[in-house]
Amino acid sequence: MFNLLLFQSKYKYIYLFIIIGVFSSCSTNIYKIAKRNYKKEAKKLGKSLRFIPVDTINNKKVTVIESQNFSLRKPNFIIIHHTAQDSCKQTYKTFALQRTQVSSHYVICKDGGVTKMLNELLRGWHAGNSSWGKVTDLNSVSIGIELDNNGEEPFAQPQINSFNSFVRKINQKI
Repeated sequence: MFNLLLFQSKYKYIYLFIIIGVFSSCSTNIYKIAKRNYKKEAKKLGKSLRFIPVDTINNKKVTVIESQNFSLRKPNFIIIHHTAQDSCKQTYKTFALQRTQVSSHYVICKDGGVTKMLNELLRGWHAGNSSWGKVTDLNSVSIGIELDNNGEEPFAQPQINSFNSFVRKINQKI
């Protein structure tokens, strides 16, 4: 009887180990997925810039002559948002999920830590359908900065200090 119980308890742990293994292998690291997709999209964007696609207007082929005189566009605006979430971790998760279709260039956490989410030369998806004067697509001409805050609490002093320093620095870049 004792040997049978020992045998059953030994296999109970093996079954438990198998179940844990199956569940842990099914979980996904959304940040790894987001990083892989970022690299894939950046590579695709880079390839699309190598050549100017031939186009037609009124059934006539547009002539393409590449010029060597160009640079990347720089943003003209900085748009500041609060995350409307309860933590930076929650915001990172939101930005990492493809289905949310939202991003920002930077997130500044309550403790003053700054996280870069996108290169400033890339178009973030933070301003939605917005306008400023005659500019009707602010995402294309702006850097988005998210402040970790649910919208109902005061901003933390380390966050404000970090934000002030960061905006001065980013203004020198653009």
